[in-house]
Amino acid sequence: MNAAAMRSITEGPDPAVRLSCAQVWAGNRQRISLLELPGLTAWVFSSAAGPGTAGGDVHYISVCPRCLVTRVALADVSGYGHSVATFSNELGSLMEKHLHAIKQVPLMQDLNKAVREAFLGEHYATMVAIGWHRCWSIVSMSNAGHPPPLWYSGERDEWNWLESGCPAQPDRLRDLPLGLLDDSGYNLLVFKANPGDLFVLYSDGITEAVDAEGNELGQSGLVSLAQSLDHTSVSEFGVRLMSALDGYRNNAAQTDDQTIIVVRRNQVKAEAE
Repeated sequence: MNAAAMRSITEGPDPAVRLSCAQVWAGNRQRISLLELPGLTAWVFSSAAGPGTAGGDVHYISVCPRCLVTRVALADVSGYGHSVATFSNELGSLMEKHLHAIKQVPLMQDLNKAVREAFLGEHYATMVAIGWHRCWSIVSMSNAGHPPPLWYSGERDEWNWLESGCPAQPDRLRDLPLGLLDDSGYNLLVFKANPGDLFVLYSDGITEAVDAEGNELGQSGLVSLAQSLDHTSVSEFGVRLMSALDGYRNNAAQTDDQTIIVVRRNQVKAEAE
């Protein structure tokens, strides 16, 4: 991680950006951002491992025209350069097409088809998407071969993995990375989110970080780090999580793109304001 990125993490992100209705916010370049969304607050950290500031991790956040449905998506595209740019454009167009829908399955299916047509099997992408309906307090999640998000339940004061839990169907492969098969299916997990709930989306560059002995952090290591941190503030939690990750790597240079998106369900009073 370069000096500028370290200074940004230490000093915290720029003042929060409030996304307006019918807005899509996206990127795959190095950044640290704090976003105010309808009923949510999100902190985004993204850092590319290769030359330049652009990487293979692509993140998108959208708000529907009525400010009811918010979607957060994180994808990891195989390759760099043209393949990432093509995927980013397809994802952006389809995020706008599905702005109103809280369910991710149609988005995943359309994107899988677009990736197949664009890359002809030469490239693929893993992706996880979370939809949020402000009035219903409902969260939906679909996953296309991406590491499962972390979920902190404020009501139960516990951390869990967000996984569909749907049984496999022998006649149809499901939840595969985008672009592998024409007819891949995608499961949908739907549940109610309470004030104070926290969601952590991340790329595999986070869980595949290694310590001085070459041991991978893994999912168990990531949840252990998360459990040890104060999560009262979204931005402070994100900063401390990245600091803990650097400590695990003994501050060695990262070898893969790293993205973390921390999303919190705001308190009801904050929503009313």
